[in-house]
Amino acid sequence: MLEEGLLFVDHFVPVGGGIIDSLALDKKRNPVVIEYKAQEGEDETALLQSLSYANWVDKNPDAILRFVHEKRPEIEVESLGDVKIIVVAPSFTDRVKQAAKMVEPDIALKRYIAFKMPSVGTHLYLETVYDSSTERREARPTAYSIDYHFEGSYGKMKPLFELLMNEAEKLGADVRVEPKKFYIAFRRGYNFAIVSVYTSKLEVGFPVQPPEADPRMMDISKWGFSRILYGIVLKDEKDIDASLLKWLKASYDAS
Repeated sequence: MLEEGLLFVDHFVPVGGGIIDSLALDKKRNPVVIEYKAQEGEDETALLQSLSYANWVDKNPDAILRFVHEKRPEIEVESLGDVKIIVVAPSFTDRVKQAAKMVEPDIALKRYIAFKMPSVGTHLYLETVYDSSTERREARPTAYSIDYHFEGSYGKMKPLFELLMNEAEKLGADVRVEPKKFYIAFRRGYNFAIVSVYTSKLEVGFPVQPPEADPRMMDISKWGFSRILYGIVLKDEKDIDASLLKWLKASYDAS
């Protein structure tokens, strides 16, 4: 009833700061966070909760993918798209509707009405109050490209990224480069490196420590990425040295 083609995964899914009421996948294999409120006046809480949960899902795609494989092994999916949100409540204030129009992930607000009919018993009617996928204020990409990450002033870091990408692709024919909303992933069995692009640097994260001591290593375990615990900053070509390439290969081998 909420959306055609939704695949139910599980109810009451624990994430970093709470529990998702329902987790689903849509037709494009985007994870869908669904939050329900039964009482009037709880729509603002539902929006805040769902945004918090969606942020965790977006930063931990590997954990969500493992959860999907565990709960619904019959669903064939190798990677997940960008997170979406559906909020179900009896009503929505103007403040919530305006806030929903400003958030980045696709979000739908669904108003429900429950009533009884002698012929069918309790009946549930759903009305779409807002859906950013059909009412967005401007076009946003549904699939992200490498070029998306290097628009404008970010473009000067593209040659350095391409050097790193070429080294990653030399590791094996099974390396996949997957641009996401906030980073670019190098994948094998799972992400063995992620690259965040800034105007004057690249931040590269790994799930494994460097095989030899590297003073450039940062502890990024609190950044909220699934598996990705260690990082390094790259500013120019000389930073892609033998030590970094050993680290990249060790992470690839571990994946």
